[in-house]
Amino acid sequence: MDRLLPGLTAVLLGIPVLVAVFTPIVALEYRRRGGFSGVRLTAWIMLLFYVLGLWAYTLLPLPEPGSFACVGAELDPTAAFRDILRDQADGGSLIGNPAFQQVALNVLLFVPLGVFVRLLFGRGVVVSTIAGFVVSLSIELTQLTGLWGVYECAYRVFDTADLLVNTLGAVVGSLAAWPVARRLALRAQRHANPDASSGPVSAARRLTGMVVDALAVWLTAAALAIGVRLAVLVLSGHDAMMSLSDEVVVWTTSAAVALQLVAVLSTGATIGEHAVLVEPVETRTPRWMWRLVRFAVGIGGWTALGALPSPWSLAASVLALASVVAVFTTDGHRGLAQVAAGMRVRGLVRDVPDASAHADASDTTRA
Repeated sequence: MDRLLPGLTAVLLGIPVLVAVFTPIVALEYRRRGGFSGVRLTAWIMLLFYVLGLWAYTLLPLPEPGSFACVGAELDPTAAFRDILRDQADGGSLIGNPAFQQVALNVLLFVPLGVFVRLLFGRGVVVSTIAGFVVSLSIELTQLTGLWGVYECAYRVFDTADLLVNTLGAVVGSLAAWPVARRLALRAQRHANPDASSGPVSAARRLTGMVVDALAVWLTAAALAIGVRLAVLVLSGHDAMMSLSDEVVVWTTSAAVALQLVAVLSTGATIGEHAVLVEPVETRTPRWMWRLVRFAVGIGGWTALGALPSPWSLAASVLALASVVAVFTTDGHRGLAQVAAGMRVRGLVRDVPDASAHADASDTTRA
């Protein structure tokens, strides 16, 4: 169970973290690469769970205070390798050597880091080496300081050999991913259109924007609600916080929707559309009135209907379903709200580095 608990913790924690970082990741991908493929989404999710798994397996389970013996630090980076030689002197398979297994696992633990640095961020061996060393050093220092002072002393050994082999793992991962990165970069260059500044909007892009809109409202309202509740708890106590529970939900949700309204009235596009670089093309005047229509038939109307008591709240589900269907059935994937407001949409195209830049990003000497 002790071996499964860190992994289970990483998975359970990863789900809400993924929801929280989804919008920034989408916005970053569209601005840096002009799009967001399912492959890269999968890679980002894998990176998130890898980071959480790395944290969980190197620091968890946390011991009960007073239930552990303080441990020191191993400052000789060759000690782990001498342990391998000592155990091997007794004969037997190298694979079965416990000291060798420990070193090999520490190398393998950081191989994915080098792969992610190469494939997701387009950086080579130099950055992978630095990333591997910095991440490993952060983990070792966290162990050495007893979780930065949470415990009176270290409950896991600070080992300089781990710094070396973890960094080596990141380098191995970067080198292993180099052929794949180069092939992907050349394929992306072949499909790039350097003369385009805008283009058609795909259904996937529109749906991604809608998901971002819903998350933006939900996360903003949740963050505001937590902040207000904490403030009331500190200033007035638990009873006052509980008595304001319903009002807090109403006001924080209203504030989150108001941010969407400001975005639509000022630009004609929602936060999600800005994230995926979807730009409205307005054909009706006065613009402010049709922007209100766009808001009411879209994210604003959906949120308002969802706040109504049942069974009226079911109208929010009907509106959401109609909006999704409209993405596939309207010309140019405009969607229901844009059709109601007489808007068309176009996707902005960001500059994409040329083939030589992609090749440099995949070169093993690139920093």
